[in-house]
Amino acid sequence: MARRTREAHMARHKPEVLMTRRWSVVPGLLLALLVPLGAARARPMDGPLQQQLLALYNRYNTAIAAGKLETALALRSTAVRTTLAAQLKTAKDQQDYLAGAKEMVPDRLELRHASVNDPADKALLIVLADKRLTAGQVQNELDMRFVKEGGVWKLGDLAQGPGPADINRCRDRSYQPISAYDTSKTVALAGRIERVDFLPDHTLVVLLAGNTETCAFLPERATLQQHGLNPAILQPYRVADITGVGEKDNAQKVMVNNITVHAEE
Repeated sequence: MARRTREAHMARHKPEVLMTRRWSVVPGLLLALLVPLGAARARPMDGPLQQQLLALYNRYNTAIAAGKLETALALRSTAVRTTLAAQLKTAKDQQDYLAGAKEMVPDRLELRHASVNDPADKALLIVLADKRLTAGQVQNELDMRFVKEGGVWKLGDLAQGPGPADINRCRDRSYQPISAYDTSKTVALAGRIERVDFLPDHTLVVLLAGNTETCAFLPERATLQQHGLNPAILQPYRVADITGVGEKDNAQKVMVNNITVHAEE
């Protein structure tokens, strides 16, 4: 399915359920030193909890498909219900919400990532969601957040991102010397870590911002440690802020001067 067609479809049917992730490149200040990375507060989720949360999401979709809005909303977090209460004031509002939500109930899910915070009251599942529409097959990434309220897990925010076929990959991952970079071309980027490679002479971090990958180059592991940075914090699915300089001939390659990795929550 063409990307333009999919985005048009999403614009027509965009209930609260489908907040699109937005990360972009903006001008920034070139810093001389690396800054310490933030502390991580999430850990891998065990299988039983994964199944419990996927079952919760399935119950929500089942209620939506059956047109049982009240039942569906009872499964959502307090914050989501409060937001929707302000949006769904009339019968037409509710009908429109149901119509849009029904069209986005996936046919199939493929789990990509599952994590839970240390207090075990917030969790994240990232899945690939397949849906067959009139115009063709659609595959998106779906971030599902869950929160425990009164000892009971509730479905929180849902955010939709691009599927694998829609991502503009960083295909040239070769490491170039600083002379290949334009030191007057400062880049600041916030994105999700997709891949980390610790190599003998550098570290490669692939970030996904919107639907575009950026190859971010840092010093090798030992140098990171000398700067007080724990390389173990560089893990896929965490969000990182970087500043650096762009390669002269490739807008998708950045030599990093400053990185901060945010904890999963």
